[in-house]
Amino acid sequence: MTTFKIRAENRAYDCRRPRGCTALCIEVAEWPGNEFGLWLPELVVLRGKRLWTNHQATDVFQDWERVADGRLEWKKPFEAFELTSDLIPDEARSCIRYRHTFTNRSEEALSDLNASACFHLANAPQFISIRGERIWACLDGEWTTTDRVPRSESPDPRRVRFLNKGIRSERTVVPEGGGFPMAVMPEAAHHPLIVAESFSGAASVGIATPDLHSLFNNNEPILRCLHSISFPVRTLEPGRTASLEGVLVFCNGNHLDAVRQYEEIAAAYWPTIAARGLRKVS
Repeated sequence: MTTFKIRAENRAYDCRRPRGCTALCIEVAEWPGNEFGLWLPELVVLRGKRLWTNHQATDVFQDWERVADGRLEWKKPFEAFELTSDLIPDEARSCIRYRHTFTNRSEEALSDLNASACFHLANAPQFISIRGERIWACLDGEWTTTDRVPRSESPDPRRVRFLNKGIRSERTVVPEGGGFPMAVMPEAAHHPLIVAESFSGAASVGIATPDLHSLFNNNEPILRCLHSISFPVRTLEPGRTASLEGVLVFCNGNHLDAVRQYEEIAAAYWPTIAARGLRKVS
């Protein structure tokens, strides 16, 4: 059983957020001196367009409310829908679940709704991995550290993405431009969990979404973060709701112990989704 201390703070984390934004700060009683950060959400997307991000000039502070059973909740109305984000601690399973729920308030169907979660380790010194040598993912069916993939082929080797198996037919490095140059690497993600081990390997943390689209690691000096990104809500009819879910795993063990812990969590909370959380892609 893990004891969590969670608070919402408005603070700056990197040079792209000079005015600060709201972070959910998580401390684990058993691991003093490490503070884990969560941006929930980091961005909200409709039909490929970003409607809200926590690094925009204004409207970046969130009013999180504590509700029943230790759950935290944030609501934000948009023109066509309302978003409710929840953070749900589960100390018995040593995890914290999160959920983004979209409610269509418009008179037409909405498509490709998504909201991301950014799990960062900037203030958790025992879990920082400078080259990715302790960041684990199941790539091409084998658990490996991300320093063993050709990061040098990315426009910025600190930032790499791995798509779920079956999404892409050609297995080549695909550069992505914009404000955050990175690359989709040739290795495919075969499991929704991405894990950071402590220096000793006796503890590990990770993030996973049961309906995996891709994994992403940003390992720059200021912001070191892990992402497990869900497929978007494809279509949401008027008056209906749909949710995207995920989980943060806190494990007193190595990355394989964290994998086993995640699969028990997935079996408990998402029984209709395969235990490994992989979406079949034709």
